[in-house]
Amino acid sequence: MESSSSKSSICGDKDGTVGEFLAQFDFLELNGSLNYENFCSICDKLFTPGEIEQHKWRICEIFRLFDADKDGLLKEKEYKIFCAWARVIYKPVSALLIVDVQNDFIDGSLSLRECEYKQDGTDVVEPINCLVENGCFDKIIYSLDWHPENHISFYENLHLRELHPESKVTKENAKLFDKVMFADPCVEQILWPKHCVMNSWGAALHKDLIVALDSEQVRKGQNPEIDAYSVFFDNNSKAKTELQNILRKSAVTHVYVCGLAYDVCVKATCMDGLRLGYALAVIDDCCRGVDANNTEDTKKLIDENGGLITNSDDVLAFVNYGKRSLIMAHQYAKGLTSNAGVP
Repeated sequence: MESSSSKSSICGDKDGTVGEFLAQFDFLELNGSLNYENFCSICDKLFTPGEIEQHKWRICEIFRLFDADKDGLLKEKEYKIFCAWARVIYKPVSALLIVDVQNDFIDGSLSLRECEYKQDGTDVVEPINCLVENGCFDKIIYSLDWHPENHISFYENLHLRELHPESKVTKENAKLFDKVMFADPCVEQILWPKHCVMNSWGAALHKDLIVALDSEQVRKGQNPEIDAYSVFFDNNSKAKTELQNILRKSAVTHVYVCGLAYDVCVKATCMDGLRLGYALAVIDDCCRGVDANNTEDTKKLIDENGGLITNSDDVLAFVNYGKRSLIMAHQYAKGLTSNAGVP
């Protein structure tokens, strides 16, 4: 584990600008345009040979995204978009998002050890602490499930609301972890045991989890009538948390997600982050799930939607030593060139 002084030395050693990096390429001084061959030469310097060999198609796709008029050259506005992309890829602004590492998911009423997968939530604490102590993140954010006593997701509160006539599960035969459809509001909801009640022991972050100085916390699921798996939005994708504002204020471009549970809140957070255009990675060894099949499906879904499945050692290489992910660079290019753009 790095000492605080050595971490400061590493984190302070992020000198150099994208202009200085690009200055080594003589062809950029010719006419202010860039062809595919020269773009590939730049990518050869940005990414590792192994990743380029495995994902060569992504370089082609990134160039295609930038080349709006399809003439084989990046010029004028296209060239400016390339420069904006290169600036971020060369020197990203990175956030570590730690999802719901709370007592109830580890030792409490919704302990992962008691779920189908039998995983232990405490397993994520040590590798996350390593990232917090040693990683040169520009922002660290902790999310917390933060529910009122009458929350719609609690099995114990089933009697408080009417079910929709089309609900496949009735009040009479409903069991823990069943999915029901409520009438008002008309939403489908998994019936979880009561968990993470506001200001309770179960809602607190685990005692062994290091809370970084200058970090921020986002509380979700406070509306009693709708659940909120994602740290970005509620389950209707309507009400948003303060997370986007936090990321915007710090000009974050790359988001590294970890925590609990892999196939529920981590999954929803990753999918929203990708949809919003962030370069996003999920840190596999820093997550644990509820269901084995759903966890594997989650990884496939994140991968298919442009996210990187990585590990904590590689994350330290990214944020401390300038290693770059072509997968994340591709995702950022998609966000940059979409109508929505990167938030």
